[in-house]
Amino acid sequence: MKRFEGFLPETIDFLWELRMNNSKEWMDQNRDRYKAVLKDPFDKFAADLAELSPLFCGKKMNYSVARINRDIRYSKDKSPYRSCRWAVLYDEKLRGTEWKLRPTFYFELQPEGFVHGMGFWHATPAYLTAYRKKIDSNPAAFLRIAKKVEKDPLFRLEGEDYKKIKNDTLDPLAQSWYKKKDIVICTRSGMEDILFTPELPQYLAEEWSRLKGLYAFLEEIEAE
Repeated sequence: MKRFEGFLPETIDFLWELRMNNSKEWMDQNRDRYKAVLKDPFDKFAADLAELSPLFCGKKMNYSVARINRDIRYSKDKSPYRSCRWAVLYDEKLRGTEWKLRPTFYFELQPEGFVHGMGFWHATPAYLTAYRKKIDSNPAAFLRIAKKVEKDPLFRLEGEDYKKIKNDTLDPLAQSWYKKKDIVICTRSGMEDILFTPELPQYLAEEWSRLKGLYAFLEEIEAE
């Protein structure tokens, strides 16, 4: 596979047009264009990013790229295609879709810009219980990690909270992490020049290296 050379202006045009014409008929007419301006560049981008994974997590990672088709079986929104595209980077020991239950790094390209960061979205109750136990076991150590993220000018904590889970003995900052049912550390950007250069994977690897400590904490968790 050739190296990533940057996304194209036509990549963004395609995403906008797909959002406005989200139908099988339109996609059938633009299938070759989809492959040339979105699928192929994104696959090269994700592969190059995975090669750089030792820089941001200390080990080689695998990657997965989102399919363009949406699963609409249980959705009120019957639009058949995603008007965005994302890739996740995850521990190479994981198989199939196991990465959905573990912390991952991710990048999402949207018509308006891009989002990237690290976190978990589909953790099991067992994993979340183990996550809280790990915080409880050494609150001071976790607080140092949380403070480092809190002070970072680029990333911010997102994600849905449990309403009834808390530990009043914790520092308020640690408490805000403790009650999460999913954790997303991300930054959101508009349409920046870096998207259209071969340096995008290196840029992301350097940004994500700032989250190495938090990733190590989350990755060490073993659910019972």
